[in-house]
Amino acid sequence: MAPASFSMHSPEAPQGAGGPPAGPVFGAGPGDDPGYLASLRDATVLGRMRLTMLVLVGAPVLILALTPLIVDNRGGAAGDAPPWIYAPLLLAAAVAALAGPRAPLPMAPGAPPAVAARLALVQFRQGVLLRFALAEGVILLGLPLAMIGHAEVVFAAGFATGYPLLLWLALPTTGGVERLRRRLESRGAESHLWAVLLAAPPPEPASAGRPGPDAP
Repeated sequence: MAPASFSMHSPEAPQGAGGPPAGPVFGAGPGDDPGYLASLRDATVLGRMRLTMLVLVGAPVLILALTPLIVDNRGGAAGDAPPWIYAPLLLAAAVAALAGPRAPLPMAPGAPPAVAARLALVQFRQGVLLRFALAEGVILLGLPLAMIGHAEVVFAAGFATGYPLLLWLALPTTGGVERLRRRLESRGAESHLWAVLLAAPPPEPASAGRPGPDAP
């Protein structure tokens, strides 16, 4: 059963002492998503993950900017790169496009809501990171190939092929989260994914070596 498009308990509603909810916001759905940029200011699991992924997807852009300093671009923009050097990029892109949407694995039905929500969050994170690795692999593969072919255009081709895959597969937009939720629930399970993503993250653990207030 797909989650409702509205929240039974708003993730922004005061809970207890007025802070964000400490557990899953059961009944939450995509309609409760404040949007990518707005969620970066929210103290939610989804907001933190979106901020992390925003930093990660910016790394290939930085590498692209530094490519002229890394690649010996002898022989002009195209260099001496043979045509076959682009074949590994196309193969890696095909693998990412086919394997990426198959992550994460579907959940088994029948788990209690709290257990299902925790499992969904673990599998969601694993799925996003695997998708990210597959798509970024296409981009990074272009760097050694560009160095072999002495041509910046080879890395540019890898970037142009892999970066759209990166945004499509790994960026947790509302549509991206929904695609992963449907994947998790494809065998009839109810994942409660939105409920756990729109909840407050767990508190940071105290440092092991920090003395307590009553320590001498």
